[in-house]
Order: sequence, then structure tokens, then C-alpha cells
Amino acid sequence: MDLLGSVVAANPCPPLPLLVNRTDSKTGRPIDGFGNTHHVFMQAYTHAMQRGNEKANAKRMAAQTELTQVLMRAFHADGMQPGTVTDADPLPNPEGLYEACTTFTRSYLHAFMPDRPVPDARFAAYDDVSTDSYRTNPIVRASCEHLAGMIYYDEGGERAFADVLSPLKRMQFSEILCKYAEVHRARAMATPPVNCVEDLD
Repeated sequence: MDLLGSVVAANPCPPLPLLVNRTDSKTGRPIDGFGNTHHVFMQAYTHAMQRGNEKANAKRMAAQTELTQVLMRAFHADGMQPGTVTDADPLPNPEGLYEACTTFTRSYLHAFMPDRPVPDARFAAYDDVSTDSYRTNPIVRASCEHLAGMIYYDEGGERAFADVLSPLKRMQFSEILCKYAEVHRARAMATPPVNCVEDLD
């Protein structure tokens, strides 16, 4: 995996269904569809690399690190303070996680262009995607694969990637969100906590 891809893969937030406008290839008319937010992250990082503004990148990275910590608190997995996360802590509900992830994504994108208005990023309604799965929704499929990559990394490659991915394929998106919370909690409880903030240096 190239450097840019590895940075996006390390992002703690799952890929989300972002509302996008496309042109119908047959009619030429605009139609609504959904894109993968991690693809948008890739484009944003590419533009940041091309600009090469060290001062702007440092400011962006600081803002995105803070946003990541806020997201971890939403996942009940803020491991910045040792001992603050335990197995006894309740897992958050998936709808609340989805809302936290959409807020994170919108703000994360804004950090790439802080001098502009906050992006009017709109996402699929939770109820429209909560029961979708690997086989029915390509963005849920991307989330499953992203999560499997996190688990595979944390396990040190003990299992084949396909074996890690297999049970996730049978989960609904709501269950995938809860699984993200479990993985982030395990990372926060690790000694030392697993770093979930990476960037291009």
C-alpha cells in the first residue's frame, strides 16, 4: 500500500456514504448518489501534498488530531489518559456513533480548507443504511474491509485477512459501527495505547 493509502487506512473513522451529485451517462441529467468519504480524504490529502505548505499542514494536523480525540471519546475509547477506559464501560449506541462519525468527517474535511466555510457535506440517513451489509452496499463493504484491516494490523497478521473479514461480511452496518467501538476500546486499553493518528510527514 502506498503512503497516502496507508494514511487513509489508518483513519479511525469508517468510510461513510456521502451524498454526491453525478451526471446520468444516458440522459445527461444530474442525479444524486453516494460516494465513499475515504475517497474524498484521499483527494484532500493529495491536494495538501501538492500545495506543500508546511505551516498550513501543521495547523491542519493539529486540528485533525483534536478531532480524532473527540471521536474516540464518542467511541468511549479515549485512551489518552491511562486507566480511563475499561471493559465495564458501556458501548455507545450505533446511531450515536454514526452521528459522531458524520460530524467528525465534515470537520476533518474542513481542516483541509479552514479559510473556507464548513463543507455542506450530507450523508445518508442512519435508518437508510443501518441494516445494509457487505453484500448490499459498496460503502458498507468498504467499512468492513477498513475495519478488517485495523483488526488484522492489531493482531499482527496472526490470521489471514480473509479470515478476519469473513465474520464482518455477515454483519449489518449498525453492528459494524459497534465493532469499531470494540476495536477502538481494545486499542485504548493496550499498553501503550495504539496510536490512531497518522499523517504525511
